[in-house]
Amino acid sequence: MMLKRIGGFGLAGLFAMSMASMLGACAGSKGQLMVAFQTDMSVPKDIDQIRIVATLEGAVVFEGRYGRDENEQIRLPATLGFLTPDDPSRPLKLRVIATRGGDDQVQILRELVTTIPEDRTALLHLPIQFLCYGAAEVERDENGQAKRDENDQVIVKSTCEEGKTCIAGSCVAQELPSDELPEFTTQAVFGGGTGQGDGLCFDTVRCFSNAASVTFDLDEFRNTGGETCRATLPTPDTTINLALLTQGGGICGSSACYVPLDAESDAGFRVDAGWLQLPKAVCAQAEAQKLLGVAVSPAGEGTCQQKLTGLPTCGPWSASGQGHYTAPDGDQPLPVALGLKNPVELFLSGARVLWTEAGDFDEETGASLGQGAVKWIPLDGGNPEIIAANMLSPRDVVADDVGASAGNPATLGPVFFTTAGAAADDGVVWAAAPGLNPVALLDGRKQPEGLARLGDTLLWTELWGDEVLEVTTSGLGASLSAQGAPTSRTPAGFLARAPYRVAAAANIVCWTYQGTLQAGDAAVACQRPGGEAKIIASQESTARSLALDIDGSGNAQAVYWTSFEGGAVSRVDLTEESFGTVERVAHSQALPSGIAIDDRYIYWTNRGAGTVVRAGKDGAEAEVLAAGQHRPGSIAVNGDALYWLNEGSSESAGGLGGAGVIMRLQKKPASTPTN
Repeated sequence: MMLKRIGGFGLAGLFAMSMASMLGACAGSKGQLMVAFQTDMSVPKDIDQIRIVATLEGAVVFEGRYGRDENEQIRLPATLGFLTPDDPSRPLKLRVIATRGGDDQVQILRELVTTIPEDRTALLHLPIQFLCYGAAEVERDENGQAKRDENDQVIVKSTCEEGKTCIAGSCVAQELPSDELPEFTTQAVFGGGTGQGDGLCFDTVRCFSNAASVTFDLDEFRNTGGETCRATLPTPDTTINLALLTQGGGICGSSACYVPLDAESDAGFRVDAGWLQLPKAVCAQAEAQKLLGVAVSPAGEGTCQQKLTGLPTCGPWSASGQGHYTAPDGDQPLPVALGLKNPVELFLSGARVLWTEAGDFDEETGASLGQGAVKWIPLDGGNPEIIAANMLSPRDVVADDVGASAGNPATLGPVFFTTAGAAADDGVVWAAAPGLNPVALLDGRKQPEGLARLGDTLLWTELWGDEVLEVTTSGLGASLSAQGAPTSRTPAGFLARAPYRVAAAANIVCWTYQGTLQAGDAAVACQRPGGEAKIIASQESTARSLALDIDGSGNAQAVYWTSFEGGAVSRVDLTEESFGTVERVAHSQALPSGIAIDDRYIYWTNRGAGTVVRAGKDGAEAEVLAAGQHRPGSIAVNGDALYWLNEGSSESAGGLGGAGVIMRLQKKPASTPTN
């Protein structure tokens, strides 16, 4: 009963034959159902694997899995065609399962039941929508591992009740009578074209480059019990386009990430009585502070005409309008997560970016309101996933990468983070795992701060306890625990105070002492296996972050750190048994904060100047990689890119000038001197 699949969210060359010729070959035989797929997100950033299953009374008639190809793109069929079965009353059930970061990281489940008409070709739009992100659950065991069926497929269920599915963020009936479906035309799928690459698409970033923001009427939303979602209409007599401003999901430009909504659609937006009528899930997410706002822009012509259902978004994933896509500028820093509330520290695992947010503080006392969180996104960005919420002042975070499989290079293992607590001795070192609630690994601590991981050993600093401690951990998931009591690496008699960050390698552990502000009493200490801890740099001015230059054998060759008040970036050689002397890599910096190392360069952020800087380990002069940043702090690097936290201003508004942002910058080659 399967007709064919044509088109794709990939290259226009995928169109092997025209829709017209296909329909002509089948004309006069049976009715047909053409299922059209689109998305309002960026693929494969937001979704990196899609599985489509069609069953006829339980028997599988089609199953397809679409993941990254050799060009790191996903080729999804623009349409799937189904012929009428011998018994037209037999229901066809479609399941679309969309994942990000592995087949056990299911984000969207869309289910629909219909019949196939006998005497016509009907069109069924089955979009993969941002507002349904998170509308799926993976069944897991007590250790957080995904359960699988007899065919080794992850067992997935909808967050909606039985018989319902997610559309535009709401649970609605799965069944849709085929007589309610419109007639199929290629123009209604391929942006007014025939499916031969002649259609248009909607160029999201360009069309919202000068957009205005609008205000939600959340009072009306609450007064109607969550049934009415509306926003102000800025220009009543103007045809407009509208997009949600997200925390990282959707199609991202240089300053925001957008999810465009279809006009004149119940799953998008309508203009009614001077208001913008929106899906109720939009207001629900706005009230939960999961959206940063709504952007509205006048509709134009061509790729910025009003976005209707038949006009897909432009992008490498699009089945029409190839060549119209305004791609992000890879030479400029781009946001990968937005709307962070007082971010503190970030960490790169093999496939993910993790970070901590302290959340809001009481305006009078400065005390934490207990709204802190630990979150992650894939390396390419996307809507944040929450590992831990409602925490008291989260500080540092580290994670293990475990396992590997095709299309899933790294699976996030145990995640460890610290919370400072409200008193001198109620901080906690936490352990968490995907799909499980965090557990207190060690409580009653004296403001734990920095974290490092070395094999099965977890190390941390205690700011008020003036100690660096460690403990061995064992187990996975719910069984993960600390083995025995913590042991201290800090000998008695050290004059340095307030240990802040710690880093570990096979041959050494080093940490900074922040000391007292404006006192010049900060320090850096290191300890070799079996040896005593030694101060290798003293009389520093607020030593903050540090990084080890680790070789291919896992041994550190040098330690680098930033002196916040001192305006210096420094290093000490670690290759000899006796520690080297302090060397200044850079001086007169404006409040240097975070620091990171790769095989060629030292990278750091200047909080005061709003810059990201690199200098060669071979002594090459420092150069500014990014300027105009908003209080840049923690920074990390891998083989492809730099990531850093912009802590943002005190404003609560979204965007790069308000709340915190994680920025990503593709690595670029060293500058070539000019004559």
